[in-house]
Amino acid sequence: MKALFRILMVCGAVALIGFMFFNTPKENEPLEGPNTNSNIIPQTQLKQEPAIGAMTRPQTGISTLIGKGTQTVLEQYGEPARKEPSSFGYQWWVYNEDVSTFFMIGIDNNIVTQIYIAGQEIDAFPFKVGQKRDEIYRMTIIDYEVAATVGENIFIFSMSEEDMQTRLLIKFDGLYAQLYIDRETSELQGIRYTDSETLVLHQPYEMSYQGELVRRAPPSSFLQQEIDVASANQLDDLLNVTRVHHDLLPLEMDESLEEAARMHSEDMKVQNFLAHESPTYGDLKKRLQTQKIEYSEANENLATAYFDAIEAMHGWTNSPEHRKVLLNDRYTRVGSGAFVDYYTQIYLEPTTQEVGREEQDNEETKNEKQDSEESTDKSNQTLP
Repeated sequence: MKALFRILMVCGAVALIGFMFFNTPKENEPLEGPNTNSNIIPQTQLKQEPAIGAMTRPQTGISTLIGKGTQTVLEQYGEPARKEPSSFGYQWWVYNEDVSTFFMIGIDNNIVTQIYIAGQEIDAFPFKVGQKRDEIYRMTIIDYEVAATVGENIFIFSMSEEDMQTRLLIKFDGLYAQLYIDRETSELQGIRYTDSETLVLHQPYEMSYQGELVRRAPPSSFLQQEIDVASANQLDDLLNVTRVHHDLLPLEMDESLEEAARMHSEDMKVQNFLAHESPTYGDLKKRLQTQKIEYSEANENLATAYFDAIEAMHGWTNSPEHRKVLLNDRYTRVGSGAFVDYYTQIYLEPTTQEVGREEQDNEETKNEKQDSEESTDKSNQTLP
């Protein structure tokens, strides 16, 4: 009898350890963006912008929309799926109907000031999503320093060795292109075309300048809430674009995960920390338990000091540990949250019981719809 009792105790301990191990969310180090250490250096005198060195501005492709009005955009692409504010004063028009044609357009005072392209079927001439870095280097004028002017003000952007591999800045006549390159595959992930003023607003690289900085007034607290929601939506979109590009299924957005991610981003900003474990609400496991979210496996990516969701997603993709998480084929759900420049994305594999309940609910909904349609058909029949 004692032997049987000992066996049962051992089995129980093993089961408990197994439950704790397999249901404990995995964690990786939070990611701090390049804006953390980027210097903005005023100078009394800078070299004048060189007369040569810029590439000829493209005459075809979507970059030709830069500087044009919204009516031209509507005529060519129709209404966007969403119109969302940004912390820089412009509005994002998001076209996310299909991953292969995903792009976003920045609109300021009814004028196109920037375009971000991640869809492989969008004409982004002279570049193309999926293009190899070596090919880009062969066809493009690339320098460590790129000059821009806004009025009489001069700005010099300096790229690091890391930027030269994963985040190139290319100058055209009156136009700039940021090229986001996948470190692992050496393929072009995304392209951001921008005018000079928007580039200076973003300050994406170390920058020296002569004259006056281009700044925008910070958004109101109410507008910031809308911006945070927009950033979370964009993180969801960009994640699924990235996954599909790597032949993985997109993840389903989960509102409860979105709320958990939003709360953690706000908590990090307000309490000034960057970690998976909150001093107030605990680690990811405790936070999911508080939200009564069940799961078989969960994980999250954290980031700060990126000026928008596009930069944050590319940062995660080029960080080996964060990349493993967002490209994990076990996860089926996602929730993204942003608060100013703090970003959280939670990934989850639901329990088999929950999946079964969802399938049953979907089947019941389908049957109810069929019954309703049949009832409608009968009521529409006329008597002879």
